[in-house]
Formats: sequence, C-alpha cells, structure tokens
Amino acid sequence: MGKTASKGRYICKVGHLDIYAKDSLKSTKNGKQEVSSTDYNIYHSKKLVEKGLKTKDLAISKAKDVLGDKYREVYGL
Repeated sequence: MGKTASKGRYICKVGHLDIYAKDSLKSTKNGKQEVSSTDYNIYHSKKLVEKGLKTKDLAISKAKDVLGDKYREVYGL
C-alpha cells in the first residue's frame, strides 16, 4: 500500500484540515475480512490534530471548532 495507508481513507477537507477514516478489520470464518468499526481522524498536513471520532458529521463539526471563528470567516464556513 501507499503512504496514505497509515492515515486511512481520505474523506474531505475542512478549511486547511483533512479528515481521514481508518477502518478496523476483523477476519471471518471463511478467511475474508470485514470492517468492524471506523474511526475518523483530523490531520493538518502530517500532524494528527484529533483522533477517535465515531462519525463523519462529528469529525466535521470538531474540525470547524478547531479552526476557530477567524479561520471560519476566511474559508466561508
């Protein structure tokens, strides 16, 4: 896998922050893997800002809070 495998799947951008989804896998009896849970993480460049959010909507609202009022006006959020 590429470099993004450590961060997870890219979801969206909120201002200058990126939201990634990291899936936890579990093996089934027939040898296939299924997604058991998904955690959403907020990154600024390569730096992890917030981790362990359970839903995409929660991650987006947390990213808006992290940006603050000044940056929300700049990005039009």
